[in-house]
Amino acid sequence: MAEEATFINSKDTIILKKAIARLLYSKKIDQLKISEILNLSQPMVSNYCSSNDKIPDKIMNNAEKITDKIIKGSPITFQTCITYSNKLLEGFLFVADKTDLINDEKNKIIENLNEAFLNLKGKKLGNLIPEVKLNIAMAKNNPKNTDDIAAFLNGLILIEDTIAGHNGIRFGKSKHLSNLLLDFQNKIVANSIMNIAYINKIKNLDFTVGYLTKDFKYIETEKQLDILLHKGDFGIEPCAYILGKDAIDVTNKVLKIMEEIKK
Repeated sequence: MAEEATFINSKDTIILKKAIARLLYSKKIDQLKISEILNLSQPMVSNYCSSNDKIPDKIMNNAEKITDKIIKGSPITFQTCITYSNKLLEGFLFVADKTDLINDEKNKIIENLNEAFLNLKGKKLGNLIPEVKLNIAMAKNNPKNTDDIAAFLNGLILIEDTIAGHNGIRFGKSKHLSNLLLDFQNKIVANSIMNIAYINKIKNLDFTVGYLTKDFKYIETEKQLDILLHKGDFGIEPCAYILGKDAIDVTNKVLKIMEEIKK
């Protein structure tokens, strides 16, 4: 998740803390508390608060924004940021984990997952809903680890057996589905996977079915598969995994299974 941060030149840090100390003191925050917030000695805070040095407008503007966040209860920390370019970072920006950085390939995966969600939105899945959360994962080409695989954060949201929403899409979050996709590399042609409840009635569908061992290893029979079945184990419910070239392909197969089960 991206976090808001303020970037200033290192030489301006002392002036910024001086401005924040003055502002906090003007809002009746005692000097001991200010010293704890800014990680300064109390004599230094006292010196800052009694100083009449002029603060540059740009630094004062940042100080006012930071002070407002402190007053509202936001914890702050002062850290050194080292950058490896000539680009100057200043003002309020965001710092993201590497898994949150979006390139063209990741953007296409996010768009595909969103389209797959819309494919299922409003559909009543009924008996296809597993006891665990329902999710769809999609991998980059040749994924190296789970950070290369996206899924819906905390799974798809259901209301009375109907797909209703989701809490966003993140890379590196759905460990179970992501690890399955990683394990399937070079064994099965699939870039996306969705978990549903165990199914039996698929005779009228032209789908290729494979099976997983108790420890979720693929019993290799075919490289082109549509469905993988896991018969369950002690404390693990039986389930089915729908495979496809992408998330839209997976949801199209799920919709076909829904129609077949209704017959």
